[in-house]
Amino acid sequence: MKQSVNPKLLLTAILFLAVVASVVGVFGLSERQHLLKQGVETTGVVVGIDVGIKGMRSVEARFATLDDQVVVGRDVHKTQWFNANKIGDRVALHYDPKEPEKILISRGLWMWANPVFLLAGGAMLCGLGVFIYKQSTAESGRG
Repeated sequence: MKQSVNPKLLLTAILFLAVVASVVGVFGLSERQHLLKQGVETTGVVVGIDVGIKGMRSVEARFATLDDQVVVGRDVHKTQWFNANKIGDRVALHYDPKEPEKILISRGLWMWANPVFLLAGGAMLCGLGVFIYKQSTAESGRG
């Protein structure tokens, strides 16, 4: 006796994961875009590298705001792919004047990698869900 999975339940689960991945990706893109457009550009010095859950790294940098307040901010770009910065490195960054602890260290295209991959993953999950649903409904129509 062959066990089958309810295609509607499977589609719902896959689409839920796709929506979650896409929402996280869009949030990441909008946060980076906000810091680039509304943030203040300056330079800082890397003072720490925080290693969090599952090896995700976030760089901490010390810099001076426009009103000469010295702040240690944490990069919104967390990654486990590489550790490009070392303690003592000078880095270009953008910070939010309302929340100067929130920074975006300039890394060229790499700073867009996480949210773009999440959006792409969400799109692929949507495609997979539709494919599985069509396959299962075609099989049930034949059987």
